[in-house]
Parts: sequence; C-alpha cells; structure tokens
Amino acid sequence: MFVSENTLSASKKYFFDRLEAIFSPSELKSMWTQIICKRMKWTPTELLLKQQERLSESDLLFVRSFVKGLLQQVPFQYLLGETSFFGLTISCDSRALIPRPETEELVDWVRASVKNPKVILDLCTGSGCIALALKSIFPTTQVSAIDLSKDALDLAQENAKKLALSIQFYQKDVLKWDVDFAHEFPELDVIVSNPPYIPNHEKVTMSAHVLEHEPAMALFVEDADPILFYKKILDFAELHLKSGGLLFFELHESFGQQVKFYAESKSFKEIEIRDDLQGKARMMKAQKA
Repeated sequence: MFVSENTLSASKKYFFDRLEAIFSPSELKSMWTQIICKRMKWTPTELLLKQQERLSESDLLFVRSFVKGLLQQVPFQYLLGETSFFGLTISCDSRALIPRPETEELVDWVRASVKNPKVILDLCTGSGCIALALKSIFPTTQVSAIDLSKDALDLAQENAKKLALSIQFYQKDVLKWDVDFAHEFPELDVIVSNPPYIPNHEKVTMSAHVLEHEPAMALFVEDADPILFYKKILDFAELHLKSGGLLFFELHESFGQQVKFYAESKSFKEIEIRDDLQGKARMMKAQKA
C-alpha cells in the first residue's frame, strides 16, 4: 500500500510529502481540502473533525490519482473538474481555459459600472464563466456568448445548464464577422471580452501546466499583431454598441496603451486602463460616443 494506513491523516501526509517540492504549504492545504470535501461530500469543518476517518480503497486511489496528475503538471482545476468563479462553481477541463481571479475582477468592474443593461455580449467566452457570472448578476438581461471552439461552447453550455442560467451561445470567429449574423446585435449595452493576447514568443517563459494542457487557440496570437483580436472587436463594437454603451477588455499588461490608442481612433471616449490586484495593467473600459 502506498500509505502507512488507510486513515485520512496518513493519506494527507502522503499527499503533502509527494508534492511539497512543487507547491507551497498553503497551496497544498487548499488543494487537499477541496479534494477531500468533494470526494467525501464534507464541509471544511467536517474535514477538520474527521482526521482519523478511514478511507476506502477507491478513496485512496482517488487521492493517488491527484498526486499522479499534479506530478505530471496537469492543472489542479482540470483534475478536480471545477473551480469557483464569482460565486459560481464552473466545470472546467482542457476544452477551455481555466477561469482566473483577474477575470473575476473584470466581471466585478462590469457589475459596478452598469445598471440594468438590456443586452450583453461576451466574445471569446471559453468556459462561459464571464457570461454566466454576468447573467447571475443581471438575471433579466439578455446575455449572449460567442466562441470559435465547438469544444469550448459545449463546456459553456454544460455550465449554463448546470447553473440554470439562460445564455444564447453562438459558434463564430470574431476575426471573420458574418454581416448577417452581426445584425442580430444592432444595439448592445455591453460588450466584454477576454480574447487571446499572449504573443507566441512568450511561450518560452510559460509553465508546462499551461502550455501542455490549456488550449493554445485561447491563449496565443501571432507576434506580428498581438492586438489583432482587440482591433477586430473594437471594429465590431463601433457598429453594434449603442451610444453610451460600454466595452470591457481583459488585457495583456504590455499592450494596454496600444489597445487604448486604437480605441481612441474609433468612436470611444472615457477610456480607462485599470490594474488588477497584482498591480498589472490588465483591464480596460471604454464608452461608445
């Protein structure tokens, strides 16, 4: 047996010993709590009170499968199958990017800036986390979401069904707008997007758990024009965002000013770039004139 005994405390020691070279104690504690609470259907308080609980063989194998996956640099959220995003439990796997805390900050900026929007469009929706969070905030608003990846849209639809949130999903390429389709959105109140924005040359600086497991099409852009998605979305917003409507972007910290300059060349005003909690310029808001 790979643990000294089949108690919860022995399994925890095995988990921490195998992974302590890779993760901090706080990360290990958080992961351990999530794994066991999900498996055993316990609250964190129950977990604290049941350290001598005995685990079944299948429970032990469940723990070992997480250790094996984490040692192979599979993202923890993919192994767990879910993550928390703006108070929602979002299913996640390799079909779409893992929702990030900085994207929650973008959603919160939308929440604080908009009152009673009628129509919101989320571009490059991935897991659907932004659209779903906004629908939970604005339950009477029509929220639509677009992605090129059918796999990502399948996941987003699964999330919408699980959360009982009504979203209209469309499989479209934001770089190649269909004129007839675009006319379905004549006057949008809000457009929000977290598009691909990492230049290909930055791959060498990124960790294996991202490069080997998260979908490249949702992450990377050609070095020659790293703000291509922003320009295409701004072109679309120029035509379909109503006067006074708001556009929100998640940004690459190095390209915010370039995106702002392009927005200024269109009919946008009150353009603001905001730092995330890490002090990086990662969000932009612009108002249609």
